[in-house]
Amino acid sequence: MSEGVRRRATAADLAPITALDARCFGNPWSEEIYRQELERSLSRLMVLEADGRIVGLSCTWVVGDEAHLLRIATVPELRRRGLGRELLRAAIDDAIAAGCAIMLLEVAAANEPARALYEAFGFEELARRKGYYKRPPDDAVVMQRRLRARDMPA
Repeated sequence: MSEGVRRRATAADLAPITALDARCFGNPWSEEIYRQELERSLSRLMVLEADGRIVGLSCTWVVGDEAHLLRIATVPELRRRGLGRELLRAAIDDAIAAGCAIMLLEVAAANEPARALYEAFGFEELARRKGYYKRPPDDAVVMQRRLRARDMPA
């Protein structure tokens, strides 16, 4: 696989983004939800493209001085190759550039690989939402990270 290129998503990306989301989440977003994210001024919908196909996505909202990471996903067959790390690092960089002081996210309690990635980037558990996810049933772990440009992991 060649090195990925991260860019803003476009309407032409909606079908592959929706297909990727459906492969990665038990509660997939529809194409219409992603279309709304493209149009929403506070939303940063990004894709990671390699070898002519979308291999990752992230969706972050910037609300005042807070960034909310709503979605991050990579194609399952390319996991553990640094794509999620690249997407997360870029989302944090974008939030810092936008003047955000904090980034928040929620993740399924059972999603240990994602939680380990977030913790490696300095996210800490803030709260738990019991029974939040329905497919499959799980708690949501709300995590936060204060944003400072000087403490990004390598």
